[in-house]
Amino acid sequence: SASWCNKKCRENLSDIGVEMVAGHWEDYVNKYIEFFDIVYISRPSIFKMTYRKWQDLYKKHSFTLVYDCEALWYRRDELLFSLIQKEDVFKFPGGMEYFSLMESKMDAKFIQLEVDDAKHLELSLIQMADSVLTVSETERQIIVNSLPEVQTYTVGHIMSIDETRVTKNNFSARNGILFLASFNDNMYYNGDAIWHFLSEVYPLVLKESKSRIPLTIAGRNIPKELRDLVEDQKILSETIVFRESVPDIMELYNDARIFIAPHLYGAGIQYKVSEAFSLGLPIVMSKFTADGFGIKAEDKVGCVGESSKEMKDCVLEMNSSAKKWDMIRENQLEYIRRTHKRVDLVGVWDDIIETNFKKIMDRRREGDSKKMEHNLLKTQLSVSTKECPEGEKHYSLKYPNVKKSS
Repeated sequence: SASWCNKKCRENLSDIGVEMVAGHWEDYVNKYIEFFDIVYISRPSIFKMTYRKWQDLYKKHSFTLVYDCEALWYRRDELLFSLIQKEDVFKFPGGMEYFSLMESKMDAKFIQLEVDDAKHLELSLIQMADSVLTVSETERQIIVNSLPEVQTYTVGHIMSIDETRVTKNNFSARNGILFLASFNDNMYYNGDAIWHFLSEVYPLVLKESKSRIPLTIAGRNIPKELRDLVEDQKILSETIVFRESVPDIMELYNDARIFIAPHLYGAGIQYKVSEAFSLGLPIVMSKFTADGFGIKAEDKVGCVGESSKEMKDCVLEMNSSAKKWDMIRENQLEYIRRTHKRVDLVGVWDDIIETNFKKIMDRRREGDSKKMEHNLLKTQLSVSTKECPEGEKHYSLKYPNVKKSS
């Protein structure tokens, strides 16, 4: 669907030489495949659904394949499953299916099978590509360790820093905490993050704070579970405001004193964190979030909390100390200037395009025998066989066209 890009958007794309095709893309690519040297595919869900089509197209006309996995998506469930196996773990609403299945060893095996197979499928997709892109260096290293032969690049976010972009309000002109995310009416990931903050951190903040610290939860399709949680507790309902699909989020960034990123599991790096950094809004974040950016607590790029108590302490200090707030703000802006520069990412893209263009020219000169050695043709998605008959039966029903291998 092209609903996200209106007529003006298409005109702007056309002005820079980009043609947008929506709907029956297969017909278009079938017709013009001989004009393409590099094919760029984003996200595992898209690649998994279309890889057989690309195999057929490659046999018709060779190309190099650049796969932007964005993040290692399997890591969300892998990390969530590792969390829920701990006896004292907080019960995430987004993982309740896992919690209910953990009652028997067989069900736990089934969960592990699904988690392992999601990882196996994603790594199989990565093996098909000539070049692979990740959004974080942490996940690039995971791929390098698992598949050292794969050419992998880190392509992060571009964030410009200028006077027109950085929010203007100073410490005293701001108030409260902001959590901004896309929910899609689902508690998984972002919903779990703010649920944990509301249950384990925010009550401690309200108890110890000398003044009221309001919290704004903003995003698209905020789940009913969150609204019910707040409505059922007077201490929360008096201080929390929900903002659904705010048309201009800059007002939220300009008015808030603190941005929070309390995630305990996930994948890649959070765009909203990069954005808050670049807008000069100090962040309180979990160690998991900070690790994705390669940030350590001693770097003082945001305030990093490894526990609920430390998160609470970060919020209270950031809310009460203008000196600490100003220091964190400047450190974050400097971090963005150093790590999110357009010129650096343009250089990475130059290398990706030049390398892949040279590769396909060499491959075509070497003829059909070399062409047929491409991993895209040699790799078939498969699942590993394990001692979990119920899990394997379920998987076979879910993915009937996937070949099994031991």
